[in-house]
Amino acid sequence: MKGTCPTCGSYGPLESFLVDDDAKRAVVAVGKLPGDLPRICWAYLGLFRKPESPRVLTWERVGRIVAELAELVAEKDMSWKGQRVVPSRPEFWAKGIQTMLDRDVHGKLERPIDGHNYLRAVVYEIAEKAWHQGNVRREEESRRRGPVQEMQGSAERPSLADEFQPVPMREAIKNWRERLNGGSE
Repeated sequence: MKGTCPTCGSYGPLESFLVDDDAKRAVVAVGKLPGDLPRICWAYLGLFRKPESPRVLTWERVGRIVAELAELVAEKDMSWKGQRVVPSRPEFWAKGIQTMLDRDVHGKLERPIDGHNYLRAVVYEIAEKAWHQGNVRREEESRRRGPVQEMQGSAERPSLADEFQPVPMREAIKNWRERLNGGSE
């Protein structure tokens, strides 16, 4: 990533600008992000800039963007536009950023982006799919395990499987009026 001097506007390598306090704070904030986020965060920051623009992001704005991203990533749960609340993990954010970068490469992303809302929508979609797949997997595991086994020492009490037997619908509704009225018909 190239940096620019706030005084004269000259470009240079990132390392030469780390004497700026805002630059130092931004680099430290990016380094504190969990998982793979520090690696791809710099490319994500490029999405906030119009392609081939002579203007670059100021270190102050980079710091704000990274601080906002860090707050979003730190949340344990997320929701989008009133939909269900799903668990959020840093891996989802990294995958969401990578998805946005891929869309940008293919020209399917309009730049510059002005906030994290598009990223939030992408990450919510990823998180909801993971939540749904986790529920399906847990349901399949519970079916494979069968009925819950009773703990030792409760052999005198019948199990739930013995107490409640499934009944075909035809048998269940047979003579329902008589049972409802207590057998008075």
